[in-house]
Order: sequence, then structure tokens, then C-alpha cells
Amino acid sequence: SFGKDSFWTKTAGMSVEIQRNRVGGYSFLMPDFERYTAGAYAATSYKVSPKLMLTGGVRFDSGKLNIRGFYDDTLADFLQLGGYDADDVWYYAQRADALRKNFHSFSGALGAVYDPNRLSSLKINIGRSFRFPTANELASNGVHHGAFRHEKGNNSLKPETGWQYDLGYSLKNRRLNLSINHFASYFPNYIYLNPTGQWSVLPHAGQIYEYTQSRVFLAGGELEAAYRFTENLLLSANWEYVYNRNIDNGYPLPFSPPVDMLLALIYSNHGKGPLIQYSASLENQTVFAQNRIANNEEKTPGTSLFNLLCSMNWKVGDFRFFTDFQVQNIFDTPFYNHLSYYRKLNIPEPGRNIQFILKIPF
Repeated sequence: SFGKDSFWTKTAGMSVEIQRNRVGGYSFLMPDFERYTAGAYAATSYKVSPKLMLTGGVRFDSGKLNIRGFYDDTLADFLQLGGYDADDVWYYAQRADALRKNFHSFSGALGAVYDPNRLSSLKINIGRSFRFPTANELASNGVHHGAFRHEKGNNSLKPETGWQYDLGYSLKNRRLNLSINHFASYFPNYIYLNPTGQWSVLPHAGQIYEYTQSRVFLAGGELEAAYRFTENLLLSANWEYVYNRNIDNGYPLPFSPPVDMLLALIYSNHGKGPLIQYSASLENQTVFAQNRIANNEEKTPGTSLFNLLCSMNWKVGDFRFFTDFQVQNIFDTPFYNHLSYYRKLNIPEPGRNIQFILKIPF
């Protein structure tokens, strides 16, 4: 920081990162690579008045990525014995392409914070983002065993850039806490993992997902509210929504989260004797159906789940400890998580789950 006073602050800095990844054996997903990045930034904030503050910043990043190619002879022999032609053998056995990439770009943001009074605040930010494609996005080719899919990189990817804005409002008084946030983004070359509809010939691989780029629009919002009926009784609500659209083909992006809403009724109070404090809450989580899906993706039905949580704070002499009792998914409702790796296998999420937790600080 430099030039700091009560109205105007200025900050500048730089960062350097070196990343190396080595591979061994004959089966891997991440390629052998070195990645070097460096960045410099400057940021400032100016207090126009007691109620208004302006902020801004700019950053320049430069990077270099060296990827070593790898041809899997063992896999090639396996495929040849299976009767696959030369093109198929090369497609699967070329586990990583040799690449040398250099990237650089600017990013920046402008923002404002307006506090009309002690109880409320309004924030707005507008900015340009920049992201280097990673080594796996450029050159991976193989089975991602943890995700049950075949992932293939794309060596023609360009750096991802985007324009974003976000707007937020918060209000806090004796009974009500309220926070509303909205965002929107446009990416002329958004990088994402796309289900191709082509099935891999490799064992346990499933569908081939390939990294690609498209023009993309993203928007969404969050709502958090908590209303205190009495000193001991509180009702909270959280709501999240994300909308996206691939402008090039008109479809949503894959792995888009569904609308999610959580309601909780919470009672808390001071205890007696060794019980210092306790709280109990009943939650209802509603996850809406996700019918806005990409090509070669599966729709996921919605669900409504109920949870019970009880927490207690104890003190016996000088010994303090905490106990939690939780019942997740009280009614043992079967449901699927649209973003889970298990969704494509039609494996539901856990049913009723009862936990007792003892915490002893030391």
C-alpha cells in the first residue's frame, strides 16, 4: 500500500507461481507439464462521502505452459489386439499432445458501495475477467475414474475472457437480516466440459466429455433472509438460482445447478446447570427439478428433504464440551443430485442419516 489517507487508499503488488506435474506408470489423466505465471496489479478506493465509496483495480497476467506429449504403448497394444483400426488406436493411445503455449491479458474492475444509513448497504461491481486454460483442459485424454467419464482436452483452446456485473443489497435491523445479490456475465469464449454423446471404448469410461469453448451468458441471484420472532425463535430462508445459455447452440450448459431453497426454524436458549446453551432447528431443503440440460445430459427430478439438528454447549467444572445430534433426510426420501458424479450411474444420494457428534476443545 502507498499514498494512504482517510479518503484515498492505493495498493499495488505482484505475484509469481511455478507449477510442475510429473507422471509415472502408464495410466494417468493429468499430463506432464510445467506452468509459469506472473501478474501485477494496482487497486484503489476513494471515499467520496461518508455514505459513498468508489473502488477500482487493474491486473496484468502472463503465463507460459509446457506440456510433454505421451503415447501409451501399452494401451495401443491392448486396442490393436481388440481389433481397433489405426485411427481409433491413435485417438485413445495419444494420452497427451506436446504443447507450448504463452498467454497474457488484462483484467479489471470498478465498483461502488453506498450506505444510505447504518442499517442498509448497496454494492455494485463491473469487471472484465481472464483465465488461462489449464493443462488438463488442453491435453488430457483418458478416464477420470472419480467422475466415471472419459475426459478429452482441446489443444486449440484460447484464454477465457468475460464481462461481469454484480449488484447486492443488504438490510439489517433488530428483527430482520436481508441480503439480495444478483449477477450476470457474458463470456465470448467460455471453457467448459461438453458431453459429446460418443461412448469411450475404454473400460469403465462411459461417455466422452471434451473441453470446448462457446459464447455463454450466465445470470443468477441469491436471497438470504432471517426474521427473529422473539429473542429465542428465528426463521431463516436461503434461495439460489443460476441461469445459463450457450449462445452458439441455444442450449444450457452441462452441470447447471438447479434452483435450491432452504428454510430453517431455529430455537435457541440458555440452559441450566452444566448445560450452558442449546439450540434446535428443523430444516426443509427444496431442490427443484433440473430440466434445462445440455445435449447428451439427463434431466434430474426435484425433491424436498427435512433435517433435524440439535446442538448443546456443556460445562462441568472447568471441562467444556459440545454435543450435536443430527438427523438428515428424516423421511428417508430417495433423491438424485444433478451435480453428483453418481447421477449418471443412477445412484441416489444417502437416505436417512443419524449422527451424534462430541466435540472436546483443547
